[in-house]
Amino acid sequence: MDAMGSFEAVVYAFSQQVAELREATLLRVDDATRRLHEQDVEAIEATVRALEHKLQAIKSYVQRESEAIPQVEAVVAACQLQQQHLQHIAGHLPTYLPSLRSPELASVKENNRSVPNAAASAAPDGAAAPKKRAPAPRRYITAAELASASSYMRGRLTADRINAAIDEMAVLAEANVAMVAAARRNRAVGPDKKQAMWLLVNIANHTQLKGRNWVLESDMKNGTAVRLDKTGKSLLMLLRHLGRLQEVRVPADGTTHLVYLMLPSAEQ
Repeated sequence: MDAMGSFEAVVYAFSQQVAELREATLLRVDDATRRLHEQDVEAIEATVRALEHKLQAIKSYVQRESEAIPQVEAVVAACQLQQQHLQHIAGHLPTYLPSLRSPELASVKENNRSVPNAAASAAPDGAAAPKKRAPAPRRYITAAELASASSYMRGRLTADRINAAIDEMAVLAEANVAMVAAARRNRAVGPDKKQAMWLLVNIANHTQLKGRNWVLESDMKNGTAVRLDKTGKSLLMLLRHLGRLQEVRVPADGTTHLVYLMLPSAEQ
């Protein structure tokens, strides 16, 4: 029995060695197989290096974008502020800009009285051209000024309508100045000659009106932006309250004429 056990042990040990030799044989490769393995390893190494370069590029891009975030946030904040400014401007922008004439005033001169013909009022050859008077003041009101007035005084008037009235009165005042100047040089012609002479003799020489821009109440009877109705009189009262107009009463032809003096600045 001992002999059989020793034999089996020898056989088992021999079998183990055979198995190990077989595994070693399987692991042994020839030169061709080794070259294929080297190519695979080189390909894997190249792929890994390419991924490393790509990862580095991604990291650089993320870093640049992260550094740009504060600048982008500043631009966004500036755009939001600009948007708020534009919305505020759009919400308070008048129908027409103060530097421009209201479209409603395009026909004011034709509806009231025409400025004397330029050729007729031109200075003769060799004579010095008359000194031009400054245009009538157009001191437009702001929404804040209108809001500062009493509610009973402003009623339903808007800043746009009041500024349109200022424009219209300025046009009328300039027409009066032109007619008086033509009458003073004895150059008034046409249907306005009689009116021009009357203005020169009875109105323009009044102490408070000399060298100023003014509008007769009667000039506004055919007005478009301001009329002699209840709303128009409220508008004129508001303009006096805001220091744009001064009311002057001038006696002429046995009656008293109401004249509105356009103030270039706040006057008491």
